[in-house]
Amino acid sequence: MLMVQITEKKIDVKDPVFGEKRLFRGKTYLMHDVLAQTIVGKKWGIIRGDDRALPLLSKSALTRNVHQQKLLVIFEGGLGDAISVAVLLILMAKKYNLSIDIACHYHTWRYVFVPMGFTGNRLDFPVEIRRIAKYHYVQPDLTAFILDKTEKWRRCIMEELGSAYGVDMSTFSGTYSIPPHILQRMKLPQKNEIHVGICFESKGKLRSYPDDLALRLLCGLVQMGFEVYHLGTRPNAAVEGLQLRGYYNYLGKTDIFELAALIKQMDFVIGMDSFPVHLSNILGIRTLALLSTTLPGIYRCHKNVRCMQSEIECTPCGEVMDKCPYGYDTCKAFYHPSISPERILGKVICECADLFKFKLKSA
Repeated sequence: MLMVQITEKKIDVKDPVFGEKRLFRGKTYLMHDVLAQTIVGKKWGIIRGDDRALPLLSKSALTRNVHQQKLLVIFEGGLGDAISVAVLLILMAKKYNLSIDIACHYHTWRYVFVPMGFTGNRLDFPVEIRRIAKYHYVQPDLTAFILDKTEKWRRCIMEELGSAYGVDMSTFSGTYSIPPHILQRMKLPQKNEIHVGICFESKGKLRSYPDDLALRLLCGLVQMGFEVYHLGTRPNAAVEGLQLRGYYNYLGKTDIFELAALIKQMDFVIGMDSFPVHLSNILGIRTLALLSTTLPGIYRCHKNVRCMQSEIECTPCGEVMDKCPYGYDTCKAFYHPSISPERILGKVICECADLFKFKLKSA
């Protein structure tokens, strides 16, 4: 990261991770290299240094402090990773007597960190340097203490972060708090059928479930007698206007709190390697994660998540977005017989049977 002093009267910057912010002449900000080079290239500012001039967090600082120390964390990950990071920071604050603030996107703060019980403050990013002066330590990259990042598609980020920062992530006793008025507004009618939530979206096409297979799977679930609730942030033309008894389309109709309120009422959730799977896990809902480019090890610490992976030869490739590393127009992983809609239906039946057997024993 670089420190840039603004020379224009004011400029507006927009970052896909952190959102929008107005920067002012004479002030120096910590920002990512790409944004810094853009500003300097347009002659809107000059570089004043890099993050090595900051009081960076070291592993030797991870000890129980007699006097509370202040730490600023810069977080640029997605909502799914934010759940793991919230757990980490809450436990770190308690174990090491730290007061932790975070620079992140407002939506990440509002919909993940606050409902998870994180009590630190939020800062806009880029961060003005004078605001950093009050902190004993700064951590620009939470993965900095993870020594081996070459196979992150095989490993659980919660486990990796816990090991890196010396905290036992399994001791987290919190949950995800949904505003009561939203729980009331999103309340579903009581029915005898099993409620199954499905979310076929992920960050990119490679980890999202194909539309044609999704239609086969949801039709199969409905035919088996499940009440199916289709969840997600984007409308989908493949199911637009689909009329099936027992099928309810919530695509593009909820914010994060409303999505959480619906998930909380599900008996079972089917999702991809994505935020809704992390959310359903923290809400205590049994979940089946369908994996294309990653392996089940990434959910090793998620006690409510079971995984079903494609056994295609090219997995795990670890790719996230839209470009297949082997040159295919679309990912072939979900079309492999090992993870066909029919096999997924069989897995759902087994998981639901086990789930309700467990509930009966508990009762």
